[in-house]
Amino acid sequence: MILFPTGISITNTENKSLLHIVSAPEAWLLAAITEKARLRRKALISEWRPRLFADASVTELPADDDEMCALIMARDDYKTRLQQDAAQDPPMPLDKHATAKFEGTSRVGKTVKRPDRVPGDATVTLFAGGLDLSDTDTNCILAYVQDLEDWAIGALMGQVNRGKKKMIAQYHPIIMADASVTTMPATEDGLITMILARPDYQRLGG
Repeated sequence: MILFPTGISITNTENKSLLHIVSAPEAWLLAAITEKARLRRKALISEWRPRLFADASVTELPADDDEMCALIMARDDYKTRLQQDAAQDPPMPLDKHATAKFEGTSRVGKTVKRPDRVPGDATVTLFAGGLDLSDTDTNCILAYVQDLEDWAIGALMGQVNRGKKKMIAQYHPIIMADASVTTMPATEDGLITMILARPDYQRLGG
């Protein structure tokens, strides 16, 4: 499955915040999704194994995890997380909170305006050609997550925020002790831009 076929556009400040704590943002997000799939595959098999053992119509089980997941997902009584939520009374609607928050931030190509955006903050596109994930990995995650792209956006922006907090925690005391600094920006992104412009700036790990 191709996720984000047109890529993920983030601001340069967001990208620099990622780079403060990870050397390769695309590789980090792909690894996070892959690990999520591994854990959800394990959870799915653990959840369904007792049901399969109790089902007299099941005479043998695959020894391969991916084939086991395919068998589970082909059953009439299997439902994805989204299908389970829709079947509740009352139904639980699709929740794309992370996507809505992400799209509420002004970026190139967006019309939403945000006063605290850093002027001239260019846009960086991650996964310009899309993010290719196997159908098995995708389906294992969707067994427990309503929307995979929304989960991935949440994970990505969570890492952006961690990078921002670590950068500010590291450099705010340095700025406060710098006699040549008389004022600081009153916004988080403005402060980060100031930090990045310092000659002594170094990302974590050098």
